[in-house]
Amino acid sequence: PGQRARGARAPTPAAQAAMSGVKRPLEASQKLTERRQKPRQEQNRVLVTGGAGFVGSHLCTFLVERGDHVICLDNFFTGRKANVAHLLDKPNFEMIRHDIVEPILLEVDQIYHLACPASPVHYKHNPIKTVKTSFIGTMNMLGLAKRVGARFFLASTSEVYGDPTVHPQTEDYWGN
Repeated sequence: PGQRARGARAPTPAAQAAMSGVKRPLEASQKLTERRQKPRQEQNRVLVTGGAGFVGSHLCTFLVERGDHVICLDNFFTGRKANVAHLLDKPNFEMIRHDIVEPILLEVDQIYHLACPASPVHYKHNPIKTVKTSFIGTMNMLGLAKRVGARFFLASTSEVYGDPTVHPQTEDYWGN
């Protein structure tokens, strides 16, 4: 097949034997996904972190209207209860005031992780809170997803690319 780089050693017989059963990463990932993730159901229990924010509140509305049971998790640092007020009387909607920096035990099928104070103002005035939410909060939500076998979606912000030199940014833009 392919040629080795100059000076590269050939794999040992033991390594070759171990690699013979290794599947390609995508194939292995698909098998893992099939085993661990819960399939779409008639009514999923869906957790939306940052659910009272701009994007999160619209996602909550969509999911409730689709018929899912939605658990909106927000600490109201940047989100507003008014953004989800129209959902509070819906039987398939729950609002929980909670900071994802602290673990939470829930049983859910899907997690949409949108929680983060995504704004240069917050980055400047509350850098520790922003980093804690981004890192510890994400670790907590990934841990929850792993524990219950939930599908996980992580949203981010264009702010991760810094002050862009190109507007709008294309998908292959690496940042400034």
